[in-house]
Amino acid sequence: MKLRKRWISLVLTLILMVNIALSGAIQIFAHAAMLDVDYDICDDDKLNDGMNELWYVLLYKNAAYYHISHETETIKYYFADTAPNSTYTWTTDVSASVAQEIKDAYANSMKKWNNVYFYSYDENNIVTKHKVINIVEGTKTDYDLIIYPYIKANIIAETYLSGLELIESKASDHYHCSELVMYVNVDYFYVHNGYSQTTVNLVRERNGAHEFGHVLGLFDIDSDSLYHHEENSADHHEEVLMGYGDMSHRAYNITYKDIAGVAITRGFHTDSDHKWLNCGKQANGRYRLVCTICNGVKEVKNLSGYSYNTYGACNGNHALSSGNMFATASYGNKDYYKCKYCRYVAPFNSIVEQNYSVTDYDTLYHKCVNQVNGLEYTFYEEHAPYVPVDNQYHRRNCACGVRTGRHAILASQASFGKRYATCMTCGYLIDLSDGFYPVIMSATQVSVNGSYITPEGIIILMDEDVQAYLEGTLTFYPPDQVPERQ
Repeated sequence: MKLRKRWISLVLTLILMVNIALSGAIQIFAHAAMLDVDYDICDDDKLNDGMNELWYVLLYKNAAYYHISHETETIKYYFADTAPNSTYTWTTDVSASVAQEIKDAYANSMKKWNNVYFYSYDENNIVTKHKVINIVEGTKTDYDLIIYPYIKANIIAETYLSGLELIESKASDHYHCSELVMYVNVDYFYVHNGYSQTTVNLVRERNGAHEFGHVLGLFDIDSDSLYHHEENSADHHEEVLMGYGDMSHRAYNITYKDIAGVAITRGFHTDSDHKWLNCGKQANGRYRLVCTICNGVKEVKNLSGYSYNTYGACNGNHALSSGNMFATASYGNKDYYKCKYCRYVAPFNSIVEQNYSVTDYDTLYHKCVNQVNGLEYTFYEEHAPYVPVDNQYHRRNCACGVRTGRHAILASQASFGKRYATCMTCGYLIDLSDGFYPVIMSATQVSVNGSYITPEGIIILMDEDVQAYLEGTLTFYPPDQVPERQ
């Protein structure tokens, strides 16, 4: 289950291992340049909230880095019938029905990534939900990822990335790949010899998702060495999908630690998005900052220009109702909650079920409130867009309710002789032909500033009323009851 490149030589591998051994941190990639943080190598602290807790591996020091482009939104997979340059097929050792079970299980495991979203917030607490990837089945002539059956001792599955494009050349070159190849060892995916039903079930649940983590830019996580893992060891981050450990204890679901790494490779978390925690002045006289979202570490000479909270201000209180926790991602129908003041993430069995009440807030946003398990968590999300219904109305089908509104255009757009005008809200081209010529004398409703609604139901806006219209505060009156302008 290791990410491999066909052309990485043994010499490069040895150089990498020496460099990692001599370094205390790994610098990590974002788009299109390096994040301005270091990333700790874990010692023996993986289950504690310590300063060397390893979450993900995005780059080996001074090595080239490869992953699918962050601009790729959909990956199409296809199961090849036969291994390359071989007669081995999915049904060489198993029946057709078992082979289909194996392929279905592998595809479903990969598709776990379809259910992952990363949340980012702006300064107004407005959330953007970033879908990580869309994985769908392709065809023999239309695919991005081809999956081959094979048999290889001690390897459950392998991923190869090719079709490489150099994005940037630095100490560590950065490549995007367009061609994806996976090899699945059929031997591990059905019950026989020493493979119990329990082991097979874990492999079927886990390995497609694990291998697809490599496609998204994650490396295997090992505590002893960042390039090789040892089977049947409890020291290989079994709590993370991209980790190892004893076969019976390996994680088979996508954890927040996996998502945090992918948030960087997909460009959802960048240097401008860090939420700093100040760990205080270190022995070297510099201040140590930790990002509570990505776990990146930065040391600075002074704190001028940085906004930060105090590391550990939570005092170990990680109850979801404490106010110390905030939603940072979702997997399936649950939200991942993370501490605002340290690196703690609520374990999967404590993740809050998504049970948001959604209500209208203003013309741009609706309000989402989750009140489960004592937690009251609120954020504001953009409404679904309006779509045109006809030449008069548009409609918004949103989680907070369906709303219908009238098309609105600027008065300057509705001048004599123009055939079309664009609705400011939905972008619909309104047909002004067939004798339609809006004049205020025929208005059914009028604002104080002279905006009006035509008999055809179209709102004609004066410049002074545009802001009030967009904010939903513009008031219209019957023509004979318009208040005097102040």
